[in-house]
Amino acid sequence: MTERRLRELWVSLQGKKPHFPYFLSDVRIQGIRGIDDLRVAFDYPVSVIAGGNASGKTTVLFAAACAYKVPGAGVKDFVPSTLFPDYRPKQGNRVDHKGEVVLEFDYSTPEGRRYMRWRRSKGWNRSYGGRKGASQPTRNVYLRNLGNPSEVRSVLNMSRLDSEPESTLLNASQIKFAQRILPFRYEEVVELSSGKKNLLFASQESGAKYSELHMAAGERSILRMSQDIAQHKNALILIDEVEAGLHPWVQRLLMLQFQQLALRNDLQIIVTTHSPVVLDSVPPYARIFLERDEKGRVSVHPPYRDVVQDALYGRLNNTLNLLCEDDIAEAILQGILDVIRPRQHIRGEMVRIGKNTGADEFPTHAAAFKRFGQISNFVFILNGGKQNSNVTGKIWKAAGATKVPVLFLPGRQAPEVWIWERLKGNPDTASEELGLDLADLLEQISRQDAIYDSASDTISEIAKGKLWSLSEYLNRTTSEICRVVARLEVHRKESAIQSLVEDLEDIILQWRDERE
Repeated sequence: MTERRLRELWVSLQGKKPHFPYFLSDVRIQGIRGIDDLRVAFDYPVSVIAGGNASGKTTVLFAAACAYKVPGAGVKDFVPSTLFPDYRPKQGNRVDHKGEVVLEFDYSTPEGRRYMRWRRSKGWNRSYGGRKGASQPTRNVYLRNLGNPSEVRSVLNMSRLDSEPESTLLNASQIKFAQRILPFRYEEVVELSSGKKNLLFASQESGAKYSELHMAAGERSILRMSQDIAQHKNALILIDEVEAGLHPWVQRLLMLQFQQLALRNDLQIIVTTHSPVVLDSVPPYARIFLERDEKGRVSVHPPYRDVVQDALYGRLNNTLNLLCEDDIAEAILQGILDVIRPRQHIRGEMVRIGKNTGADEFPTHAAAFKRFGQISNFVFILNGGKQNSNVTGKIWKAAGATKVPVLFLPGRQAPEVWIWERLKGNPDTASEELGLDLADLLEQISRQDAIYDSASDTISEIAKGKLWSLSEYLNRTTSEICRVVARLEVHRKESAIQSLVEDLEDIILQWRDERE
């Protein structure tokens, strides 16, 4: 139910995005915290920023907090001079960087694009791209760093007051937000306050009564967020390390509630995380991955998918991952594994296939896997046409000392070309597996060859077209046909696929032996 609701929300929220009055669509950062030039785009109302430590996640969050003039805020709130302070002692030569700093913002509005820039040379000043009479857009902003909570600072002194602290009940919507996530049913939740000091006090229907000094970190975080966020409308919500203290299932429920709240109250929410569960809770185009390379440069990496994302976030330590280029490559590998798995008694979850990543990205992935200690769990599998390219050398260079396996699919062209040739070469066995009479299959092969005989496309595109037409006739997917053909070829000793099968089988068995 949660998965289906999330996907429904993704569609609804993306459709509502153009109607936000001032949607923060882009932030650019130059010259601060080791970031030379970084542009981060927000394509969805609930965005998740991920990356390793010191990759710039919090810097982006703080920069976003400077995008708006906040009603009721003090002159020193939500401005870069406060969020990016400098160490400037009167004595000594240890001072923060004095260079120019630029924070630029693009906004999407129903009337078109708008722009604003903060720039610091000697002091901070604002500009609006030359637009006369322009001003900083107004919007409520909520900024929270859950990794370093400060709400209970000095609250113990409240217990020594001669008078009772003031009390404010959380309203129904605030408590409802928390109860949809936490396994508790509250009779009431009250904020006790004295001056600037405050703490929450909860009473459960079960009879339990306790202050937040006795709450688990997760319960406290959820109640604080419910208190602060549930009443906001048309606001920018910024939360650092949103998963802090929360069980994975609670993280998923929290992200579901965030997106429901964003849809209902016109909120734009940006969070940072180290959690793959939080990442999975938003669509791929809402996932922003920051990377800092060996030279300290920070960049936005295209959204990781499948096994790549899982590996970088620690979910594949006991899995051997085969990284290939596309659906057809995956289908061929599935056909091979259909034979290898029962033959070698390999558990289904031990080997996983990742796809939808171009070969040119493999070296970048290899470097990331090495950095996160995952490179030994990967095998890179390229299309046969890449055998004479320099991709292999780049992968090995990126992987460093680890000689990561690089294998090739059979054939010297795109894998679809090889599949079509093998289908024509052994139609008798393929017809039975595909549920088609031999004569019928031969007729279809002959028909497609005749149709595409004069086509001016590449050999690869022609083969793709033939397979697609055949799949339509069979009412099966192209991937299903390729998997069947590959599985049949594994049983043919003279097939060109045998080299890949033998190498892959050896790698899997060796990887298993090293871990048992």
